[in-house]
Amino acid sequence: METELLAIINNAIAQEELSHEFYQRMAKLVSHKETKETFEYLAKDELEHKAFLQSCFTAEGCKLVGSPQNVHLAEMLKAPAFTEDLSPKEALVIAMKREEGSYKFYQGLAALQPPGEIRAFLEKMAQMELGHKEKVEYIYDNVAFPEVW
Repeated sequence: METELLAIINNAIAQEELSHEFYQRMAKLVSHKETKETFEYLAKDELEHKAFLQSCFTAEGCKLVGSPQNVHLAEMLKAPAFTEDLSPKEALVIAMKREEGSYKFYQGLAALQPPGEIRAFLEKMAQMELGHKEKVEYIYDNVAFPEVW
C-alpha cells in the first residue's frame, strides 16, 4: 500500500474519531432523553465506521457491502441551530447534514485524483459516507414522524 494511501486512511480514521467525539459531546449537551439516545447511537455507529477503516490494513482489506442510494433528503433540509432542548428529529437533521458533508468531501477529493488506488479508495469512502447518510435519512423518515404510525 502506498504511503499516500496510508496517510489518507489514517486521516479518515481520525475523522471518524472526531465524528464519534462530536456525537458524544452533542449527547451530553442535550436535555431531551430520546435526542440524547439518538446522539449516543450515532456516536457508537462512528466507532463501527472506524473499525471498517482499520480493516483496510488487514490482508482481506476493507470491502463495502451493498450499494447505497442517494435520496437527497438531507439536501432538502436545513440544519437547525443547536439548542439544549433539540428534538430527536432536529438531531437527525444535524447528523444527515454532517454525513452529506462527508460524502461530498470524499467525492470531491476522489474527483481530483487520477485513476488508481487512491482514487478508488476515496470513491469507496464517498460510498461509505453515502451509506451513513442513507442510514440517518432512513431513521429520520421512519422514526422522526411517529404520528404517521
